[in-house]
Parts: sequence; structure tokens; C-alpha cells
Amino acid sequence: MTHGSDRRAAFWRGLRLTSMDGTLLDVPDSEANAAAYTRASNGNRPGPYPQVRLLALVECGTKALIGAVFDSFAVGERTLAARLLVHLREGILLMADRGFPAYELWRAAAVTGAELLWRVSDSFTLRPHEVLADGTFLTRLNGPRGARITVRAVEYTVVTTTIGADGDSEETSELFCLITTLLDPEAAPAAELAELYTARWTSETIFKHIKIEQRGGRTATLRSNSPAMVEQELWAMLCVYQAVHDLAVDAAHHANLPVSHISFKNTLAAARRSVGADFPPSATGRQDP
Repeated sequence: MTHGSDRRAAFWRGLRLTSMDGTLLDVPDSEANAAAYTRASNGNRPGPYPQVRLLALVECGTKALIGAVFDSFAVGERTLAARLLVHLREGILLMADRGFPAYELWRAAAVTGAELLWRVSDSFTLRPHEVLADGTFLTRLNGPRGARITVRAVEYTVVTTTIGADGDSEETSELFCLITTLLDPEAAPAAELAELYTARWTSETIFKHIKIEQRGGRTATLRSNSPAMVEQELWAMLCVYQAVHDLAVDAAHHANLPVSHISFKNTLAAARRSVGADFPPSATGRQDP
């Protein structure tokens, strides 16, 4: 059972809120790993370690993992994203950042019945063909051989104020453009969509928990020296995250608190203490063979 505020954060107008995002993990520079996984490059020289690209689908309200896929650094996020679509269905709203929008991936995701809300980059050309009453507009994604998909575009500006050491404030603004399958402004108001999109950062928060709190730092490499063991280690890492998350949900339920009020770091520390508390195992009740 989830706390009422968790359920409200997990759903919007009957749609389950999810986000999709990726991260990179270094693996040991063994011969087998170097052959299986590509290194990043700064243009002049390759990076010190081969890297694995991990992509996760997350429920925004609870931070629960729904699905995950991974492959070599050379495999792009869009290619990996196509492997996650099996988890989508009607009743889900999937949010994603500006690295994902493309005709083929959008079409494949929309066919699942899920609703989509993705940010597009500044270089993404969108020509309005119908301006709606709320200022949003309908436009088209162009595919091969003249194929087109109608989407709704929502543009807005985010202003951020930073306070310097001298107390002076500085404002910076950034233009956001979202595209969505939700074409009706009355059923999906623009202001609500803009607010919803902030929940997309949930997936990045999960990567922070995994990289820093579970593994000890963003620069820590995985331990495994072969691709087969790298795969096992990654799944184990995700299973540990989900198990600790479930402990946090249970603690939140018993305290009648939103799960967001339960520290992942503290829950992980408590789990580690519990796992090691009875080692070596107690002799009570043991029988000699």
C-alpha cells in the first residue's frame, strides 16, 4: 500500500507517470571488456575505461524501477529505448528528455497505447500548422516516404535565480519545448504538462542513489572483468536498489509518511547493518550432522 501523497505523485489524470533516462558506467579495462564495450573519446584519445550504457524506466511517484536495459557505450539511447517499450501500455504517461525524440521511436512508443511527453532540442524543427486556444500548437513529426505524426507542442520559459557569495542575484532563462500525444488543451492543460515534466528528474535521482550511495562514487568502476559477469553485476545492482526501495516503502507505510520522506541512504545503511548483524550465524537451534 502506498501513502496517499505517493499515489497522487505517481498518477496524473488517471495516467501513471513514468520517466526514461540513461547513464554511463565504467567497467574494468580487461581484454574481454575492452572487446565488448566501447570507450568514450574526447576527440584526441580514448577514455581510460570501457563503458556500459544503462537505460531505466522508472515510476516517478515512488521511484520504483519498471524496467532496465544496457549495452555498450557505442549503442545509442534511442536504440536502447526501443527495447524498453515492451513495458509500456495504455494508462501510462512516459516522459523523456531531448535525446530521445525521433520519428521511428515516437511512433513505436505511441503504438503501445502509452501517452508521451518528451522534450525536444533547440535544433528540432517544429512548424506550427494549428495554433490552439491556450497558445500551444499542433505540428508534425516527419518520417520516411512522407509519413507524418501529429503532435502537440508546449513551449515555456524557466527562469532560475542564483545568489552569489556577495549576495547579488543573477537570473538565467531557458526555453523548454515539449511534444506530446495529448492533443486536447482542456484534457491536458499546458501549465500542468510543464509542471509534470519536472518529475522526469526522478530517473536521474535513482542513478545518483545507485552510483554514489550504493557504489561509493560516480567514478567507481564495476568489479567484473568479463561481459557475462558485468551483466550479472548490473542486474544485481538494480535488484539491490529495488530491494532497498521496497524497504523504504515499507518504512514509509508503517510511519504513515510519503516514501519521499524516507532517506534512501539511511535505508541502505540500515539494510547493510541488518545483513551483517548475525554473521557468523548463531549456533542456537543448530544440530550436528
